[in-house]
This record gives sequence, structure tokens and C-alpha cells, in this order.
Amino acid sequence: MKLSVLLLAALFLQDVPLKPKDEFEVKLDYQFKSRPPQSINTTVHLDETREEHDRRVSSTPLPFLTLNIKMLKLSEEEVRVRVTNNLTLRVAMRKVEAGTTIPLEIGFTDDAKDRVTAHHYFLTLLSPKKAELSKIEILIEEDGTFLVNGEKRGKF
Repeated sequence: MKLSVLLLAALFLQDVPLKPKDEFEVKLDYQFKSRPPQSINTTVHLDETREEHDRRVSSTPLPFLTLNIKMLKLSEEEVRVRVTNNLTLRVAMRKVEAGTTIPLEIGFTDDAKDRVTAHHYFLTLLSPKKAELSKIEILIEEDGTFLVNGEKRGKF
């Protein structure tokens, strides 16, 4: 599964180099939030365990992750950023300057680990003519390992 996602991502972003780690920083905004009542679904899933069901419908606070990605240094050509993930074509597109912080809401960490929501993100820096210049890759693996450009940054 992970290999197919990585191969698919490689096809889309094959020639785009990774942004050097000293040109950006990723800060975790880790909070505990309760699921909104409308997201608690009463549908019965025959393939889930009792523990998975209880976690899905629980109203107790759960770990919720937002990443704040600060662009420390940009080339003169890098003027826009496009954010994509493994579930949707484009999450966001905006202008970017040195010092800009881009909030990236990952959501409940259990959902990302269980593959219920997106778990693989790409921030692609673009030229004024929308040529892809560099990228930042963020991945949350099934065991909770958090990777930025392939470098382990922690575990949830």
C-alpha cells in the first residue's frame, strides 16, 4: 500500500527536488479536541473491532494535529505554493513569501494513521508561470511515524 502511494506520488512529482530543510521549518500544533457531533456516524461497520468503533464514536478529546510550515528562505522564482494530498487533487493554492507560515490541518491523528483521512501531503513551490521548482513532502505512516522529506521527525 505504502509503495503504491509513493510510486503514484513519484509519477506526479518525479523531477521536482526536495526543498532543503534549512529553508523551512515545521512546527506541530498538537491539541486535544472532541469530534463534532455530526462527524459521529451511527453506521455499523462489520469489519471494525469494538475498540475501533468506540474510538470512532467517542466524545472524549482526541489528539488533533495542525502543522505550521514556515518558509524561511525562498528563491526569487518561488512565488506560490500548491498543497495537495493523497485524497484530493488540490487542498490549497496561495502566494508565498519568505517568513510566510502555512497552516496545514491534518486532523485527528488516529484518522490519519488509520487512513480514514489524508495522510500524505505535498507542498509544491511554483514559479509565476506555475512551473514546479521544489517540494516539501509530509507523510504519516500507519504506525504513527511522522516524516518530512523522508526524514523521521517523530511518532504519534
